[in-house]
Amino acid sequence: MRWSGNGFILGFSKYNEKSYILEIFTHEHGRHKGLIRGIHSKNLRATIEPGNEVHVNWSGRLESHLGNFTIEPIKMWSSYILNQRAKLLAVTTICSMIISTMAEKQQNTLLYEKTLKLIKDISRGEKDWIKNYIFWELDLLSEIGYGLDLSECAVTARRDKLKYVSPSSGRAVTMEGAGSFKDKLFLMPEFFVDSSIDLTLADIKNALVLTEYFFLKRFYEPNNLNFPKSRNHLKNILINEDKKY
Repeated sequence: MRWSGNGFILGFSKYNEKSYILEIFTHEHGRHKGLIRGIHSKNLRATIEPGNEVHVNWSGRLESHLGNFTIEPIKMWSSYILNQRAKLLAVTTICSMIISTMAEKQQNTLLYEKTLKLIKDISRGEKDWIKNYIFWELDLLSEIGYGLDLSECAVTARRDKLKYVSPSSGRAVTMEGAGSFKDKLFLMPEFFVDSSIDLTLADIKNALVLTEYFFLKRFYEPNNLNFPKSRNHLKNILINEDKKY
């Protein structure tokens, strides 16, 4: 059995002295694994960095087998951000979270397209890449079945003056609806309500703390999975006000 398509590198791990297991997120076949040889070649080693866009050929006797990959580079997005730690961590985190949350061999073209666009935004130095990354985390929560409902207040049903997010329901709450429970709720980042608003350090921190909580509570902890270390490092860098992006 054989197939070909485009995708981007998620990561790799050692299989034996000559082969590695490569993971790629593909447009047509979702997250897919395969063996790859010759990784010590300088060109190939540079190609399989997380986030790089590739054309891939997979072959195996049966679809259930691990099979073998051959790849050709399309765009080496990682080379644009080699000396930019926050952006490298963001791309690494994106790939790590896909590996840990998405089932193998299940097509998800919407997430594929959104993720590839985000990697391009980060690599090209788009101004709003941090904001786009946070919205991507919200999208990923939705894709794995645990999306937040920020459209209206869970208590009053109002669609304006949304101020908080409930840690139990994942729904938005107004100041009026929060009442005496406001100290137990997450602050709603302002750009969640109006995406045109410029990011503040407080918004970045509130957003990353919020999404982390729901990833842990609803997915990672129930499935006995470790939250990606790169995501923890990324949060620490992004909430450091001395850093410039």
